[in-house]
Amino acid sequence: MQIKVGLLFILILSAPIAAQETPTVTKITQTVVEEAKATMKEAHAMGRKFLQSLINVMISASPGKTRVYLPAPSSDPNSGVTMGILPVFLFVNKKEEIEHILAPSITYNKIFKVNTTLRHYWFPRKHAQMFILASYAMETNRRFTFRYEDPYFLKDWFYFKCDATVQRDGSLRFYGLGPNSKDSARANYTLRNNHFQLLTGVNFWEKFRLILTNRFRIVDVVDGPIDALPQISSLSPRPKGVLESQSIFAQRLTLSYDSRNLPMAPTYGHTANLFAEKAGPLGGDIHLARLGGEAKGFYPAFGTKLISGWRFLMEGELGEDTPFYEQSLLGGKDSHRGFGDARFIDRNKILFSLEERIHLYTLKAFNVNVNFELTPFFETGAVERNWNQTQIVDFHNVLGLGFRTIVKPNVVGIIDLGFSEEGTALFVGIDYPF
Repeated sequence: MQIKVGLLFILILSAPIAAQETPTVTKITQTVVEEAKATMKEAHAMGRKFLQSLINVMISASPGKTRVYLPAPSSDPNSGVTMGILPVFLFVNKKEEIEHILAPSITYNKIFKVNTTLRHYWFPRKHAQMFILASYAMETNRRFTFRYEDPYFLKDWFYFKCDATVQRDGSLRFYGLGPNSKDSARANYTLRNNHFQLLTGVNFWEKFRLILTNRFRIVDVVDGPIDALPQISSLSPRPKGVLESQSIFAQRLTLSYDSRNLPMAPTYGHTANLFAEKAGPLGGDIHLARLGGEAKGFYPAFGTKLISGWRFLMEGELGEDTPFYEQSLLGGKDSHRGFGDARFIDRNKILFSLEERIHLYTLKAFNVNVNFELTPFFETGAVERNWNQTQIVDFHNVLGLGFRTIVKPNVVGIIDLGFSEEGTALFVGIDYPF
C-alpha cells in the first residue's frame, strides 16, 4: 500500500513538470525546423548568387548574340583525361528564340594531342534541326558529320532525316565478347567508319510515326595509337572484322510513339520505338537480322521541380558471322555511363536507366533563360550471346551524378560522373543521355 501511495505521489508531482516540458520541447523542435529552413534558403540564395556571378563572368552579349565561355574537361575510360575550352555562341531572333549555335573548341589529350572541333546547330523552324561537326586531332582522330532532321517536313505528315559521318577514332578498346569480358584483356584499335543514313516516314494519329531507314556503312578496323596496350591484330583468335574493310547495307522499319511535350528537354510524356532490321538482301558484305525496342517515360512533381525519368531498351541479333562492331554495344555517355564506349559487346543487349532531374535554379543570361539541374542516376545492363544464358551476375551496375544546363527547347549541356566496378567515368557533352 505504501508503495502504491508513493508512486501516486511521484506521478502527481511530475505531472506539472511534464506539462511544462511539452510546450518547451515543441518550441525547441519548431525553432530547429525554422532554423534549418532558413539555412537551406540562405544556402539556396548563395548558390543562386554564385551561379549568377559565374554566368556574368563567363557570358557576354550583344544584340541578338550571346557568348558563353566554358571549360571542356572530361575523363573517358578510353581516351583518358582531356582538358580545353569550349566557347559557345548563341544567336537569337527577335522572339528570343535560339536560331543558331556555334560551338568551336580546342582541347588537349596526351594520346591524341591538340584537337580542334567546330560545331554548328541551326534551328530553321520548330522541331527542325541541322547539325554540322568537323574535328581534327594531331594524332589519329578525325570526324565530319552532317545531320538534318525535320519531323514535320511536308505538311506535318512527312518525316525526314539524313545523317552522314566520316570518322576515324583511335580511342576504342576491345575487351572480348560477352558479359564477363575482363578489363585486363583490353586491346586498342582504330575504327575507320563511314556511314550514311536516310530516314523517311509518315506521321499519323497525332503521336505515331512509321519510319523506313536505309543505312549504308563502310568500316575498317586497324591497330590503334596507344602503345601501352596490346593491338587488336595481335589477338588470337582475331576478332571478326579486323583488318578487312566491309560494307553494310541495311533496311530498318520502325514504329514510333511519342507523347513528350519537348523532344530535347521533355518534362512529361512517354516515347517508344519498335524496330526490325535486315542487312544483306539488297547488297553489302554482311547478312544479319535485328529486332529491338526502346521505351522512355517522364513524370513531373512539384510543378517541374522534380522530373523522374526512366529508359528501357532491348535488342537482339540473328547472324553468326557478324563483325564485332556491328553487334550490340553497351558503354559510353549514352548508355552505361560508368564505362567507356563499346565496353561490352555481344549479339543481344538489355539496359535499364533511371534518373531524377532536380531543378535547382532558373537564371537570366542576358536575353536567355538558363535552367540548372542536378541529376542522380542509376543504370544496369548486360550483353549476352543467347538470351537463355542471362544471369543476374551478368548485369553491370552504374551509380552516378549529373549536372545539367538547359536552354529550352533545344539546348542541353551535360556533365555526368558515373561510378562502376571498373572505376569512374566523366562525360561532357550536349543533349540528354536519353
